[in-house]
Amino acid sequence: MPRIVLLWSIIGALLLLAFAAAVGSVQRDVYSARGLVTGYLDALARHDARGALAMPGVDLTPAQLGAAGLPKDASRELLRGDVLANLDDITVTGDQALAGNRHRVTVGFKLGPTPGTTTFTLQQTGAILGLFPTWRFAESPLAIAAITVLHADSFDIAGHTLNTRASAPAQPATFTTKADYLVFAPGAYGLSHHSTLLAARPVVSIVTRPSAVTPASVDVQPTAAFAARVQEQLKGFLDTCTSQQVLQPTGCPFGAQIDNRVQGTPSWRMVSYPTGTLTAGPNGWRIPGVQGIAHLTVEVQSLFDGTVSTHEQDEPFVLSLSSVVIRQDGAIDLTLAN
Repeated sequence: MPRIVLLWSIIGALLLLAFAAAVGSVQRDVYSARGLVTGYLDALARHDARGALAMPGVDLTPAQLGAAGLPKDASRELLRGDVLANLDDITVTGDQALAGNRHRVTVGFKLGPTPGTTTFTLQQTGAILGLFPTWRFAESPLAIAAITVLHADSFDIAGHTLNTRASAPAQPATFTTKADYLVFAPGAYGLSHHSTLLAARPVVSIVTRPSAVTPASVDVQPTAAFAARVQEQLKGFLDTCTSQQVLQPTGCPFGAQIDNRVQGTPSWRMVSYPTGTLTAGPNGWRIPGVQGIAHLTVEVQSLFDGTVSTHEQDEPFVLSLSSVVIRQDGAIDLTLAN
């Protein structure tokens, strides 16, 4: 009989040890600060934006954004799974207990080929059955990508085109636009711009600091097609100028003054069309002073001796475009500088 009691005592002790070990494992891997962090990062790795947002303390209201010192009107357009980069090699490298039932958890990872680390702060909120602690992010892992688009009002990301004016409608009508976007941290966000007339080199904005602002800039520049269209339109304008049979074609950058008496009809032709590079001005594209040459042919009579001769003369001129505007329909408006 004593042996049977001893046997059952040993079995009971082993069951208690197994239960304690199981509880400890669940506490460590699921009901722990590190467990919530790895669950959040696993959701990002699966590109599950909805699942990541649903975790305690992740999503923020405009009022909470303002209280955290972040732009409360930030756009939510980038809180989507298809813009998330590949997230691999997730490893908890630190778990520090803080005062007030808080923990600071540090995690290493790879965003595509780029290694990085992020530190999260979590708060214990209670316990289930007194055994399993519950946690929330004390500081949301969301961050702000402050995106500036130079010389345009949109950018491309993961096959989407986002309009910065639509995301931040209160900004003034300037040549450069900007908007704030809520994003998941950590994250790598590939930004670019591509259209027929404008393009930007792709840039990758790496966001690793939760509840912080990370600036990014997309530098939009004219494409070769844009430059060719402007040159073609400028050539057409100058050809129209040469069709005017007067010494001073109206609204044109060239003309001539002759001391003798004009006998015939002046005739113009272009010798050299001006070519220039589109540059960014404060309010739009422009072409600073470029040189061209027009040629004048006209019959004149000498005021000195009355002889009649053909006047042939090249007339160099300098042309500047103060504004080159792409209209909504894709047409281009050129404005000649005074």
